[in-house]
Amino acid sequence: MGQMTYSVPRKDLVFSMKTRRTRTISVGVGALAMAVGLFASGPAEAQFFFNYGNGNSGYTQKKAKKKLQASRTKRDNASKSKQIIADREPESPLVLAVSLRRQRISVYDSKGLVMEGPISSGRVGHATPTGIFSILQKNRKHYSNLYYNAPMPNMQRITWSGVALHAGQLPGYPASHGCIRLPYNFSKRLFELTDMGTRVIVAQDPVKPVAFNHPRLFAAYPAEGDTMHALLPQQEVRVADASDQQFGSSVEVGSVLGVSTALAAEAPSSFDAIAAMRAERRAEMELLTQAVTGAQNEKALLLTAATSLAKASKQAEAGVREAAGEAKRLAAAARKATQARDVAHKKLEKFARGVESKKDISPEQAVKLAEQEDTLEKAFLDLAESADSTKAEADKAAEALAAAKETAAAAEAKRAAAAVAVRAADARLSSAREAEAAAKRREAKRNEPVHVFVSRKTQKVYVRQGYEPIAEAPITIERPDEPLGTHVFTALSVDSQGHDVNWSATSIPTNTSGTSKPRNRKEREAAEAARLASSNRLSQSAEEALQRVSIPDDVRLKIEDVMKPGSSLIVSDNGLSNETGKFTDFIVPVR
Repeated sequence: MGQMTYSVPRKDLVFSMKTRRTRTISVGVGALAMAVGLFASGPAEAQFFFNYGNGNSGYTQKKAKKKLQASRTKRDNASKSKQIIADREPESPLVLAVSLRRQRISVYDSKGLVMEGPISSGRVGHATPTGIFSILQKNRKHYSNLYYNAPMPNMQRITWSGVALHAGQLPGYPASHGCIRLPYNFSKRLFELTDMGTRVIVAQDPVKPVAFNHPRLFAAYPAEGDTMHALLPQQEVRVADASDQQFGSSVEVGSVLGVSTALAAEAPSSFDAIAAMRAERRAEMELLTQAVTGAQNEKALLLTAATSLAKASKQAEAGVREAAGEAKRLAAAARKATQARDVAHKKLEKFARGVESKKDISPEQAVKLAEQEDTLEKAFLDLAESADSTKAEADKAAEALAAAKETAAAAEAKRAAAAVAVRAADARLSSAREAEAAAKRREAKRNEPVHVFVSRKTQKVYVRQGYEPIAEAPITIERPDEPLGTHVFTALSVDSQGHDVNWSATSIPTNTSGTSKPRNRKEREAAEAARLASSNRLSQSAEEALQRVSIPDDVRLKIEDVMKPGSSLIVSDNGLSNETGKFTDFIVPVR
């Protein structure tokens, strides 16, 4: 085998000498091929390769594997050292911000950063989608149904198509099939902190919620049953009674808002509108309940009538069967009597022809023949009379059968019509029950946060609560051809008076300066400055975006009626993702 020389730095060969000089190593061509393949491996793998099989090195395969494991443990510890955990209990609602460019996840509450750690997002060909999401499903022990039943501990799903946050390997670069991998302990802690519906924002660059307020953001009103005394601090509060005046047409404001009618009359008009809307909703609920009761009673009456008509139809059918049997019996008797009459007639005719053919008949024979003829004729006449009588009875039976059939047909038609009426009543009852159940579901979801999405693309506002749509309406956007940007406003808390809402705003860059990696420190600083400038512009445009959007008053009242911490408003140039569907909050792509 030919020989050749190859120079390798001694530090890569992990020799004991600490100098950086090189030495010439004589190796075979086959050994050179293995050495060249070595440089695709990491340092630990390289150490294992060169030391294993070197009789003078003293390393064994077991020791090399231990060193490899130690290298991986060191790398894992380095990843853990990048984690930040605040020394306080977080306050809901949380916002999870994922930066794909920096491979980091940051968790914020109303006071700021709660925890931060490294991630591994989707690799080339399986990119993690950017956009605004929420947690749709949580499962401590989950296995992928797409990728070979791979374990996904502490799984928190953000799309039904398969993207989720979960514990996994973090090599320090994007390596997943689209999911967002987290360190195990980090994922365990995050799983404990989040709730269903927790907001997740995935963007290329880091985003951060900041305290924000604007007059066009939504206010809040006390829930039904709570009082609005705090909203009227300078008024003397008294209990509403029957002497209080009513507001509008049959809306008693005091009973709705928990204050007297006289005081409520001095409240802002929006309070009156909320009171009227709540009273109208209760009235609608009562009407739905009444509709169910009415449909039940109607069905019961129709069912009783249908049961009676079904019984009459059965009796008519029994009459048909009885008449048919009698008609059949009499028809058979009539046929038999007719046959007997015909036989007697033939005998009489035959006898008469025989008498006519005889000659030289004596008087005694004539008398005898006459007697025989009389006997045959009498028998024929009796059978003819019996046949006529039997036929008449058979005809009457046939008429009775026809009448029974007509009666049965009429009874069956009435029964069928009654059955149709019962089915229609049952459909009305089912519809009334479904409407009542839907209203009850909406009422049950009134305690959940409400989420609002404003799309410049569709020029509409969409409202969801508890994953169910509750409103959709066209909106007015000033200068609709100009971008609004993409902004997420989160209701952090409601003040002690129960009306003003404290908000945070997160502006998401939708146009980055580029994805090329800076080559030196100067380019990195320039890129960072550009991102900060972009962030500042976007923060300023959040206020401008709200200023340009006008939501209809009736939709705004529906939103403010159920506004509470954890609710959100999303304003975006984009439309909804096709991932938005049943059992999801709004999913908005960010391009």
